[in-house]
Amino acid sequence: MKIFNSIEEEAFDSPPVFNSVERKRFFSLPLMLEESIESLRTPINKICFLVTAGYFKACHKFFARLFRQTDIEYVGHQIGINPDEIGIDDYHKQTYTRHQHAILEYFGYTPFDKSAKSFIANGIEALVRVQFRPKLILLETIKILTQNKIEIPKYYVLADLIIAALNSRQQGLDKIIENHLSKHQYAKLDDLLEKEPGDGVEEGWRYRLTLLKKPNHTTRPSKIKTSLADLDTLQAIYLDIKSVVQHLNLSYECIRYYAYSVIKSQIPQISRRAVEDRYLHLIAFVVYQTFKLNDT
Repeated sequence: MKIFNSIEEEAFDSPPVFNSVERKRFFSLPLMLEESIESLRTPINKICFLVTAGYFKACHKFFARLFRQTDIEYVGHQIGINPDEIGIDDYHKQTYTRHQHAILEYFGYTPFDKSAKSFIANGIEALVRVQFRPKLILLETIKILTQNKIEIPKYYVLADLIIAALNSRQQGLDKIIENHLSKHQYAKLDDLLEKEPGDGVEEGWRYRLTLLKKPNHTTRPSKIKTSLADLDTLQAIYLDIKSVVQHLNLSYECIRYYAYSVIKSQIPQISRRAVEDRYLHLIAFVVYQTFKLNDT
């Protein structure tokens, strides 16, 4: 599972791209920080410290000694150092680590250490109970870290935590399906994947699930009759599986996530899902469509 695409991931783990206004804003650091560079011995350390601080001020994260040349040149000119006379390779890892600690302390942030990782893992676990769209979980996770003044780590760290939480949640839901769905209820849901005559001779035989995907909003009597029949079908299944739905205790967002997956998928794609996962999707679809039809 990928949360960000490759372009988004690269952007997340790369230094920000400032325009001239942003560059002036984020590299105009408080006097206290500017004074602290006087204790730094080499020109490269002074420039890289200030650029790193500016990046952190903007993004609340560090970028593993990655710098944009335009930022190096801007800060160099600001403090009277010719950037052509320095080499980034001379900015050592140990020095960078010390600078990180100083910058975190100045901005009142804590590092993303084991304690922070445990804290945000618990937060992610709570998020996946109400939200199942990975990208939204990631964005909310970043917001939580910022609100709690915790350094934002690299993309893969957060992505791994989110994927692990989603997989764990999925396994828990699959177990509920396995333990609480009866053979009779399995059969009811299986019927949705069977074919029956379509609405009109020209449509021929179509999957029952396909016929239930798009509720009719027309006022034509024949279509109203079809919609009422669809509602009766869905409501009968819903009432039959209601106890399982209660055990699953899915949020509206999660129900919609699974239901939309069914709506957008072809029947063979749904049928190929793992057993419990397939029924979980079908249950969510039944719940979502039942309430949607009741609202029309």
